[in-house]
Amino acid sequence: MEPRERKLAINTLSHLLEICRESEIGFLRAASRSQKPGLKEFLGAEALQQALFIAELQLELRKLGVAVTPPAPGAAKLRGWNEIVSTRLLPSGDETVLLLCEQGERAALGEYLAILHGDLPVAVFQLVERQHFQLREAYDRLSQIREQLRKGEGTPGRDLNRDRLALSSPGRELEGE
Repeated sequence: MEPRERKLAINTLSHLLEICRESEIGFLRAASRSQKPGLKEFLGAEALQQALFIAELQLELRKLGVAVTPPAPGAAKLRGWNEIVSTRLLPSGDETVLLLCEQGERAALGEYLAILHGDLPVAVFQLVERQHFQLREAYDRLSQIREQLRKGEGTPGRDLNRDRLALSSPGRELEGE
């Protein structure tokens, strides 16, 4: 890899690492705030997905010879995550928390999309593209859940993680759609 490509890859991966850390913290805080067990589990699973993204990004950075250090505590930068991560008090209500999670994921998707339109080394592009796809699925599911809550269709059940897995499996549809 040429020095210019290497520098671009390192900057890109480092930026995405920050985004994923914000998302992980945001989902963890949102899960701790939720009163609905199925929703709490779903948000916790999304935090875990972000942790896996972080591990993948760190691995790529290590392959490029970059020593990855724990993040310094600081305020979140992305809208939605900023409201969840940067405040001691979380907004009340699952619908509001889900809206903030959606905003955070929408901002993260925008960052990923902008990066995908750049000139990246193939290995980095493939990683970013795959993570973007998974983020898009999570964002769509967040929207569906919030809409269910808004319409008063009841509490999202414990099937959220099953539905999430169905979404991430190519060619599988959610039941009832």
